[in-house]
Amino acid sequence: MAVSETVRSLLARLKALRKQAGVTTAQMDERLLIGPGWTERFENGEVAPSIDLLVAMLNILNVPPQDFFAAHDWDTASRVPREMWAEQAGKDLLIHFRYNDYDAEYRLKGATLQQFEDVLRVLRSRLAGEERNAGDAMQTDAVAETFLATTRAWPTANPSDLWWFLVARAYCDPFNHPAANAHRDFGQSWKRTGGWALEEVLVRHYGPFLRAKGVDIVVAKGEQKERLLGQLRVDRRLEAAKVDVLLTGARRGQEVCFGVVHVKASFAERRTDDVPLSQTLIRAGYTSPLWTMDCKSSPSAHPLNRGELGVALDEGPDRRSNKRRDIEEDGYFTACFSYNSRTAPTPADQAARARVTVCDFRRPNDGFARYVLSEWQRFTRREA
Repeated sequence: MAVSETVRSLLARLKALRKQAGVTTAQMDERLLIGPGWTERFENGEVAPSIDLLVAMLNILNVPPQDFFAAHDWDTASRVPREMWAEQAGKDLLIHFRYNDYDAEYRLKGATLQQFEDVLRVLRSRLAGEERNAGDAMQTDAVAETFLATTRAWPTANPSDLWWFLVARAYCDPFNHPAANAHRDFGQSWKRTGGWALEEVLVRHYGPFLRAKGVDIVVAKGEQKERLLGQLRVDRRLEAAKVDVLLTGARRGQEVCFGVVHVKASFAERRTDDVPLSQTLIRAGYTSPLWTMDCKSSPSAHPLNRGELGVALDEGPDRRSNKRRDIEEDGYFTACFSYNSRTAPTPADQAARARVTVCDFRRPNDGFARYVLSEWQRFTRREA
């Protein structure tokens, strides 16, 4: 967690007192029975010592804690350190967060601090329900609703950026969770909760529109999932745990499954988990699209969420990534829908086994919805 200016000034005073006492940083580390380099990191403001450790350092320097704190100018305003925070920069919002060894910032254009705080209130209020109804479902709901709130607040922003630089970071800030859950590893929790929440985002955004057209998109569980998967005439056993979101429709008064949507924030583990399942479905004539935020960035002070699909095929040399070739040339999925506005779509004049389409959350009647409806029509014709 970032160190506030108040703590920095206290640690700078601690450094001055140490030098005045003629104690080296190495000697301080030795007296405290801590590894080499910690005192230097404390004094440089890279990390804050605990209260107990700070008092121990003052005792070594023969400085009463009450005198140390009394000498500080407490009238100086200070921002409470958080995993992520924002400040207004003209008409834009600068979102700050720790990204590995960097104090990173992301510029959200045309956003206000009030909008940012309203979005965080959605997250905190939903997560607060955990104390009353503890469980993963509450966290999943909180993340899904928070993300959809960001897309309503900033409809022209890159959805992938909102997911990766705002919602994920806000979830990992322990102060956004009830205090009773302070013991949790929120970074580890995000890997599970984020995946489930993204499936809910897909269902909540497109579900009502598709349902009005006779198609349902569901996160099936338990008996429903087993029943629907049992309908699929495939040449190998399907592992229910690998199935994300099911596409269904009504045929002769019964709910039938005509495909699976593979939901991923990024392309991690796609080859081992999704490709074999997708290929099995495609061979049997079912639809099997990939639905992704295409999140990928490198740690830096100003990270850029470029994604992993890379450039599209143009008139020059073929510089496509292997991940894009997997889709366009090898047809590992029946289609790919990216919600990263930096993703390059498959050119209209390119012959491809499957196409990359870029979408957003401004309206549900978009390329993804039209694709699903056309696949349902294809399925019903085949089954007639």
